Parts: sequence; C-alpha cells; structure tokens
Amino acid sequence: MRFLQRPHCNNNFFKLKLYNMKQSTRLSRATWLLSLSLILFGIISCKKEISEADAEPKNSSAFTSSNSKAKGESKKIHVADISQLYAVINDAANAGSTIVLAAGTYVLNVGYPNAGRLELLENMQLRGQSGHPEQVIIDASALPGTSFVPANNFPAPRTGAIRMGRGKNSIEWLTVKGNASMQAFSVIDTDLIWTGVSQVKVAHCVVSGGRNGIDVRNVGVASIGRVLEAELSNNEVFENFVQQGVGILIQNANGASGAIIRASLSGNYVHGNKIGIRSFNVAGGINTIHSASVVIESNADRFEENGLGIALVPGISEGPTATANGNFVDFEAHGTTVKHSIGAIPPETFNPSCGIVVMGGFKFSTGEASNNRVTMKLWGCTISDNQGAADIYGYGAFSEIANPAGINNTVQIQLNGVSKKATDISIASLPAEPAGTNVVNIIR
Repeated sequence: MRFLQRPHCNNNFFKLKLYNMKQSTRLSRATWLLSLSLILFGIISCKKEISEADAEPKNSSAFTSSNSKAKGESKKIHVADISQLYAVINDAANAGSTIVLAAGTYVLNVGYPNAGRLELLENMQLRGQSGHPEQVIIDASALPGTSFVPANNFPAPRTGAIRMGRGKNSIEWLTVKGNASMQAFSVIDTDLIWTGVSQVKVAHCVVSGGRNGIDVRNVGVASIGRVLEAELSNNEVFENFVQQGVGILIQNANGASGAIIRASLSGNYVHGNKIGIRSFNVAGGINTIHSASVVIESNADRFEENGLGIALVPGISEGPTATANGNFVDFEAHGTTVKHSIGAIPPETFNPSCGIVVMGGFKFSTGEASNNRVTMKLWGCTISDNQGAADIYGYGAFSEIANPAGINNTVQIQLNGVSKKATDISIASLPAEPAGTNVVNIIR
C-alpha cells in the first residue's frame, strides 16, 4: 500500500505574505496577481494531497480482506458464495474478523465442516448488507437433523444452525431460515463455550422457521458459573412453530448451576410464534440447576399475535429426580407491548391462554422446584386483547402431578402506568400447598 506524505501547510504564513504584499506600493498590478495565483495554487495543492492521503483504498474483489488495523477496527473479509463463507468462518486465522456477505442466498450444506453449521470463531462478527436484511439469506432448511447434533453431544445434545459465544460475537443484517427437524434445537444459538464473559449480539435480523428462533443459553456442566451477556435489537422473529415454537428463548439449563445471563432487548418485533419470549432455569432428567439467574431488560419490544406473549419460570424440574432450587429471573420492561395472543398451542396446553404467564416453581414429574424467585416490573406497557380469562396469570408454584412443585417459590409482579390496565389472575399453588409458602404478589 502506498502512503502519501502530508505536506506541511501553514495557512498563517500564506495570510501574512498576502497582507504584506497588499501593503506594499512597490508591487505592480501584474506582480500582485501572479503572486496571488501562486499562493492560491499552493493552498489548493496542499488540501488536495491531504484529501488523497485520507481516502480509504477501494477493493472490488468478491473475496477480499481489507486491513483496518490502523483504525483499530477488526479485519473485514468479504465473501460472495457459500464455499467462501465456509472457508473463512472455519479458518482459525480469521478470529477477530468481520465477515461481510454479498447479497444472495447461502444454503447451508452438510458436506462442509461442523456438519454444515456456522460456528463463529473468537470475536468474530457476521454481517449482511446494512439496511437490507432481506438481501442476505442464510438458509438452514436443507440440513439433515444430524447436523444439529454436536460432536460428543457437547455441551448439549442439540444445537442451532448458527452458533455464537466465543468472546464477542455478533450477527447483523441477515435473514436466517431455520430447520423443521426434531433435532434442530434453534436457528441461532449462543452455546459455544468460552472461558471468560461471553458477549453476543443479534441485531437487525429476520429469524424464522425453527423450534427456537434465537436461543440465548448456558447449558450443561461446562457452563457452570458462565456469564453470558446478550444484546438483541431490532430483529423480526416470527413463525418459529416447530415443537415448542419459541421466538426468543433465554435459559440456563441442565447442570449450568450458578450461571448468569444478562439480556438487553430493544425494538424487536416477535410475532406468530407459539410463545413470543420464554425465560427459565431448567433441570431435565437427573440434572440439577441451582443458583442460576437471568436478568432481562426490554425496551419498546412487541410481542404480538403469538400463542402466549411472555412466559417466565425461574425454576423448572423436568425429570423424576431433577432439582431446580434457588434460581432467579428478573424481567423489566418499558414501553413494551403484549397484544393479541391467540391462546396456548400444543404442546403448551399446560399453560393458560393469556398474554403473560409467570410461575415461581414448576415441575413435570417427581423432582423438586423450591426457593425460586421471579420479579416482573412493567412501565408503560400495553398488555391487552389477549385470548383467555386474563392478560396475566401468576402461579407461585405449578405441578403437573398431584403434589406441589416445591416450597418457598415467590412471584412478584409490579404494574406501573398504563400497565395497570392489564387484567390478572393469581394462584399461590396448583395443586394447593398446605404450608402456604408459595406466594404471588401483584402490585399496582
């Protein structure tokens, strides 16, 4: 690369010289004009060379890398087809790079590494065309179910088409189509293990066609104590209708005790899913989940025309000996809407038809869910026109079998401003817990 040396341009010098010439009566008119022309030419030439030196080099190649180290930016790598994308994303030398995809459709293929999944390297970013997420489509619908089973089932037996979680990863300005296989857990997943704090971002994307559209999760014993920070902004997440069919899922699961998720959501439009957003700490089979927490802040998000808008449960026991104890979920929203929920859709029929359902502890079998706590605080949120007897249902504990889910589970919901208009039904425990330690508090 050729660097132009900037000339030393002293405009004060030119101004002084001009002043002295104008004061001098000994200069002829012709000499004056000639000198003035030379001065102006020097100023213009100086500015032109500076402008040329500042200009960024242009590169028209479809598969190129532009060096941005001088500006402190990540290296940008431009790709134009699926083979280039796989080559770049699986090359360890490209850690820390930003991959920019040319307009087109990229159909994922099982014949490439990771059974065709896209797994972002450390600090890698994946971007489409700014302002036009419809121009770049990543299509995972043709992958076989086996593509969603990671090697050695690590860290979980099922995963997503695009995986994140190594350092700082982001996906922006893309349309991502999911897969209808029962083995495909998600369209986008954050389950790649990283030794430090994982920071993930999904922004300006269109995500559809999977079981879970965007799955923000810590999963398995490899995620014990893992801290995951997620930013989800200005995405459209719709028609994720496979199995549970969740638009946005935020969870600590199956052995990830002590794990922490902090999620910031803003401007997302989540519609036409079985559940708009769901968050929990869950233990399945013989697993445990203890002292895990999820904190979510939502600003001006729209959860509309889903089966259920929002479902929150800090502790879920799914197996006969699974325990989910001492976990926490906090959900705070400003200006978010939950509207036109059409009612619980199979297999979610254990949930009531409503806009929002909040449970402190929940169990499916003979395990236990105790000492869990959930808080929901809503400011200026419109919660209306939802199918069912009320907009909000609160359960201190809920069990699918004859005995209560556990003890000392607490639900607290605070409604502020227009949020107070939401209707609600609260049930301390279903079935009833004689000691009365499971509680629901709804504050207006």
